Amino acid sequence: MDQLKIIFYGLIIGISNVIPGVSGGTMAVVFGIYEKLIAVVSLDIKAIKENFGFIILLSIGIVGGILGFSNLMNFLLLEYSTLTFYSFLGIILGSFPLIIKKAGIKKVRINELIAFILTFSLMMLLTFVQPEGAGQMDISNLSIPLAIGLFVASAIATFTMILPGISGSMVLLAIGMYQGVFGYAIGQFVFPHLLIVVSGMLTGLILGAKAVKILMEKYYTQTYAAIIGLLVGSLIPLFPGFVSDVRAWMLLVGFALFILWFNQLNGDK
Repeated sequence: MDQLKIIFYGLIIGISNVIPGVSGGTMAVVFGIYEKLIAVVSLDIKAIKENFGFIILLSIGIVGGILGFSNLMNFLLLEYSTLTFYSFLGIILGSFPLIIKKAGIKKVRINELIAFILTFSLMMLLTFVQPEGAGQMDISNLSIPLAIGLFVASAIATFTMILPGISGSMVLLAIGMYQGVFGYAIGQFVFPHLLIVVSGMLTGLILGAKAVKILMEKYYTQTYAAIIGLLVGSLIPLFPGFVSDVRAWMLLVGFALFILWFNQLNGDK
């Protein structure tokens, strides 16, 4: 995997993490780097040594995606939302054959079916209870309780960001912290708010990765069945529908990305 490709993967993961409804964890699975990323982030010393260059390049991309491309993605979502979502759909659908193969589920058992149904149902629940008008909590006047809340919110959101299909940004919207975290602390580089947010994110990232790593080691096929449930469920909130602004070329872009990504992943493997 060449260096520019790793940075590109990081950019897309970073961009995904700031868009409510889109999961950075989903993109990591789509790019085929999820297990490697989880191993490194869970502070597995052997994995860190083996993938040190990879994680540095990926981190550069993720940080660049969050800081440098969030405004561009907001523009695309506002001005070309249908095309943007069809593009995400094409990439995710093109990755499904590889993900199913990687799961190694040769015969569906009841425990894998239950794992799939539970996570798919969770995505359906989150889809139909998306908050409106949330994310406006004022954190400019920082108090001790608000600082603790900001830390906990950042940790929870980052934990969910590494779970495929679940949007950490949507969690921040639901608990009223989206603008505070991305618009104020990160967007305006406000200290000590930024320090609290980064500390919370690192805590959620490490603890969450450790939890996922344990599940991968002990319940591999069930965990992947749950991930597939999250991915299938994520297609529904991403699908913009056949609304009035849909053009044939938008559908063609999504289909082209599906074909290109399917061929790219199978070619790499």
